[in-house]
Amino acid sequence: MAITRLRSAFFFAVPLLLGAAGTSSAQAVTRSAPDSLSELASLIAEASLVNARVPERLHAYRARLETEMSLVIVDSGGRERTAQLEQVASEVRWRGRPDRYDQRVIGYRNQSIGPSFSLMSIFGGWTTPTLYGNRLRLGVTPASATNRAVSENAATLAIHPLATNRDAYYLFGGGDTAVTFFSNGRQIPIARVTVTPRPDAPGDAVLLSGEMYIDVERKQVVRVRGRLVEVRDGRATIKSGSRIPGVSGASFVELVNVEVEGDYWLPAYQRTELQARIGPFGGLRTVVRIVSRFHDYRPNDSTWSGPVAAPGVRHNLTFASSAQQQRYDGWTQAIGAASNDVYYSEFDDVAPTEWATGGAATGIRFSPRSLGEVFRFNRVEGLFTGIALAKDFRDASPGLSVRGSVGWAWSERTARGMLGAQRTRGGTTTGIRLERALAHTNDFQPPLSWGATMAALLGSTDDFDYLDRRSATLFVSQALGLKQRSVFRIEAGPGSDHAVQQNISRGLFVADGEGFVPNRGIREGDYVRTVASLELNPDVSGLFVDRGVGSKIRYERADGELRWQRVEVGGAARREIGPFQLYARADAGALIGDPVPQAMFEIGRSEGLRSYGYKEFAGDRAALGRAVLGYTLPFLHAPIRLPGRLILPGLAPGFAAGIHAGWAGTSGPAADAALLELGATVDPAMGVLVPLSRPTDGVRASAEFLVTFFSGALAVGVTRPLDQRGPWKFTGRIGQGF
Repeated sequence: MAITRLRSAFFFAVPLLLGAAGTSSAQAVTRSAPDSLSELASLIAEASLVNARVPERLHAYRARLETEMSLVIVDSGGRERTAQLEQVASEVRWRGRPDRYDQRVIGYRNQSIGPSFSLMSIFGGWTTPTLYGNRLRLGVTPASATNRAVSENAATLAIHPLATNRDAYYLFGGGDTAVTFFSNGRQIPIARVTVTPRPDAPGDAVLLSGEMYIDVERKQVVRVRGRLVEVRDGRATIKSGSRIPGVSGASFVELVNVEVEGDYWLPAYQRTELQARIGPFGGLRTVVRIVSRFHDYRPNDSTWSGPVAAPGVRHNLTFASSAQQQRYDGWTQAIGAASNDVYYSEFDDVAPTEWATGGAATGIRFSPRSLGEVFRFNRVEGLFTGIALAKDFRDASPGLSVRGSVGWAWSERTARGMLGAQRTRGGTTTGIRLERALAHTNDFQPPLSWGATMAALLGSTDDFDYLDRRSATLFVSQALGLKQRSVFRIEAGPGSDHAVQQNISRGLFVADGEGFVPNRGIREGDYVRTVASLELNPDVSGLFVDRGVGSKIRYERADGELRWQRVEVGGAARREIGPFQLYARADAGALIGDPVPQAMFEIGRSEGLRSYGYKEFAGDRAALGRAVLGYTLPFLHAPIRLPGRLILPGLAPGFAAGIHAGWAGTSGPAADAALLELGATVDPAMGVLVPLSRPTDGVRASAEFLVTFFSGALAVGVTRPLDQRGPWKFTGRIGQGF
């Protein structure tokens, strides 16, 4: 069967519909909104008549579908961290009479930071076969609803903005020509129409709040974009997408069509995002993202080799055999490429009112920067509990927010907290912060490192050292880059460091009679602190599965009773090299001038030197390098389907080899004295004080050889030091990073 000729290229359609016209195929032609509401109403009415029925010439189609599903964590600074990636290849067939959609999974591969269930355990459908008709399956279909009969009026189906009963549910605006698109000699004006759910929408319904783009000439839908709103008994019950207290969420969709054979528009690109904010975790946001691309269309081809949907089943999802999936090699994109092309903030303009930066000022709300502001546990404070509040002024003072927190350390009997204000305009944020914090002195920490709470509470392991820091800080940060993923930041202000004491000896459980190690020493004093930092593509951190290269540089200085200058640089990379996967991370730092103990660099087992002890090495200059090269064997990639609709990623066994190296040194007597201030013990043979941490005396390195499973998410193997004789030891890890 001949593959259809697409009369408009998808690679042009996406920037066109995002408003980035200016190529030889398109020309931006903006004009004012229609002269009267009647013009807009006429456009909507004509488009509704066209959209109500599938074009006579279109009876069915077959196509290939490539989907990337990802689970993303967005930190309080807006950086995306991808924890799980799944790439799914499918064959799809749609038939218009009756409306049936068959999907058969024919290829699969994944990567994640740890063993997990496939997102296909939750979602049994994730694409919309056409935008024709009165009702739509927008967003995702629950796995429990797949392969079951669904009526035209099912409550889970969204009411189309062009449905015959649209006026009972929607209000419309706009209608101006956003862009004129030229394709094979035809001039196609595209009109943008805003779509808003009515406040008095009747009954139960799923509605769209966003925008719709219409081919003005042929009155067909080109693009739909917005947020889903659920109405129950005439009321919008989930304005922000969640019924769970303390959780706000939203479901977003973007559906882009392509013109096929000059007669109708069919799906080319579809994106669904389920975003959630969880109150106790402050600015942390979780995102389930599904990006799909259709290709290899075969219009009016209804042949099908897979299982056929039963009568009444609108969406039939099946899986090819494991052997067939294993043989699939038709991937059009590298895994992770679809996620790199998009960013969570692209839906901010259609986000819930509670998330908006404009509008009426909000009341005071519970909003911690991290879980540690309201709950943490460590060997100094014991249990710490607190409360964190914020207020956004929005239109009253655009971009301004004020937040504060206060809490009590029950074993230390000390209060700590923060009061701050900041204003954001575009990509620039300025602010001030007054704070008393329990700061830690650990170095080269991975992202989302919040302290030892669970390890300390449950396992009596607290691999951090602490000091009491009081500070007043002025700061300015500027987002950089096309998607503003990079950040430049400057901050300055007075500070004061004070020593703290260990107040508890163990957590709830302890092994072999061991409890917490003593907290290390610092030098007390006042200073004025200045920091400048630049992060380039910080989404790539070495811990998560984001592709590309990320880097950072940071300069810090203190002037006053305490004086130091500290420079840090770091970088991370993750990419595929043929059949191999490479991920690496490197960090280095140096102190300039006479060091103080809390600014020294300390490295050991927690920093990747697994053959050595806790902060066994230290100095006023240090470097760490970690690299792993993995190979996944070409079998057992197919997802594992378990009873109860649970699906595991394929076992995907493989091998990996890694090197972890570190170096720390001192520049002179001042640095050696600072090591003693960190902590010292008496050498029984010499009767003199020796520091708990020492220079490495050369590069310390260890090698590991691993057998991996689930595309590297789980590994077991052996490790041994390279810089000295030592036995092979068993090792294991969860996750692909460090």
